[in-house]
Amino acid sequence: MSYAPLSTAAARDGDTLVITCTGSAETESFDMLAAALEKAHHDALDTSCRTVVADLRGLEFASSSCLKAFVSWFHQVADLSGDARYTVRIRSNPRHAWQPRSLRALTAFAKFVEIDSEAS
Repeated sequence: MSYAPLSTAAARDGDTLVITCTGSAETESFDMLAAALEKAHHDALDTSCRTVVADLRGLEFASSSCLKAFVSWFHQVADLSGDARYTVRIRSNPRHAWQPRSLRALTAFAKFVEIDSEAS
């Protein structure tokens, strides 16, 4: 099965930053994904966002190396103190079989991550 390449986009919705990932996050997409998450992190800090939403409903696949990019991001958020720490909410799509189990495993690294499961 062939998927579209990874695409990311960021947008503000009030005091929430939404980063949308679509396509397929293959191993060669790691640098692009890591850069998008790093930028979202810095944008959240610079603008005092209270929530960052990672909308993964259109993400068809993510390799283990790309999932590691999320773990690195979660560690950055966990290292923030008090009021600087924002909530991470992940919008997932249960129709993508990899998402429920992989995202549940990711939350083991960060208790501040919430997962909203909804079909796209």
